[in-house]
Amino acid sequence: MIHASAPGRVGIIGNPSDIYGGTVISCAIRDRAEVFIKEADGVILDIGGHVTEVRSREDLVFGDALPYLDIAKAVWKYLTGDDNRYMQDFEIDTACGFHLRTETTIPMRAGCGGSTALLVAILAGILAHFSIRPTRYHIAEMSRHIERVILGVDCGFQDQYMVVFGGINCIDCRDKQWGWERDDGPYATVEPLVENLGDDDLMPFVLANTGKRQGTSGTYHGPPRQRWENGEKEMVDGIARIAELARLGKRALIEQDWSALAELMNENCAISTQLFGISDVNDELIQAALKHGALGAKLAGAGGGGTIIALHTDPRYLADKLRQHDIQRIIPMSPRQRGLQVETY
Repeated sequence: MIHASAPGRVGIIGNPSDIYGGTVISCAIRDRAEVFIKEADGVILDIGGHVTEVRSREDLVFGDALPYLDIAKAVWKYLTGDDNRYMQDFEIDTACGFHLRTETTIPMRAGCGGSTALLVAILAGILAHFSIRPTRYHIAEMSRHIERVILGVDCGFQDQYMVVFGGINCIDCRDKQWGWERDDGPYATVEPLVENLGDDDLMPFVLANTGKRQGTSGTYHGPPRQRWENGEKEMVDGIARIAELARLGKRALIEQDWSALAELMNENCAISTQLFGISDVNDELIQAALKHGALGAKLAGAGGGGTIIALHTDPRYLADKLRQHDIQRIIPMSPRQRGLQVETY
């Protein structure tokens, strides 16, 4: 039996500059995606209790209404297809079947990296089933390749690196804005920041999720990316500033200068709103957090994700206040949460 799991994540500051070769600061959340794999005759995908058997390539066609089934199909389609990127040293024996079962507590389409966490866990679990154990960097890049090329999602690198490494990190994606599919492209730089928290893991943040699913992150990133590639000044300057905010935010977080970090978060929110827009639901929740005394508030992920992150000197007070609004849950951040874990037993 193989057990693989990976956490969700939340962007504190800098998102979505990772799509453009920028810098972000992210933290893992407590919720995780879980994958269990055992030997079987054929390939059986058990996604949240819904079982599908893969008998041919036709069974890997996308478009199923079942959440996350396309992710499992995409991983197997890549591992057994003609796309050899990252697969030069690996060999998959398709005659060796398996039964794959998934579970997840990460809220869906909430800007918390839930789809990526499940993809990473499925990929790492299947590779372990075939006795293949790549490095964490390799897994992150391979997962991003599957999401971008096989699933066709316009995404950066924050989610993949965060769910693989876990914790709280400054992720520098500079020099990754072009040549996304180059074999010799640089790895992202992952700088853990957890040691700067001391013994107290309680950070002054609140994650509030509305529970309203409004699309995937890829829905929002395609047209803006094209504007950036076309050299539109507003997009180019705005994205450069968002990346700079993350680098400034790293110092503020390390020094625990929460007022300074909150100002940077608010500027991040203002620029992102101008460049990408924001749903009324998310904007109302951000304004509610500020009304209840938050020093800063912004989206935790994509424009329609339905999760905000707010900085407040008394996070428990703010969490209680936000529960009075139309939210589904407060999501626990977990700066010491482990990233991808793969076990064999």
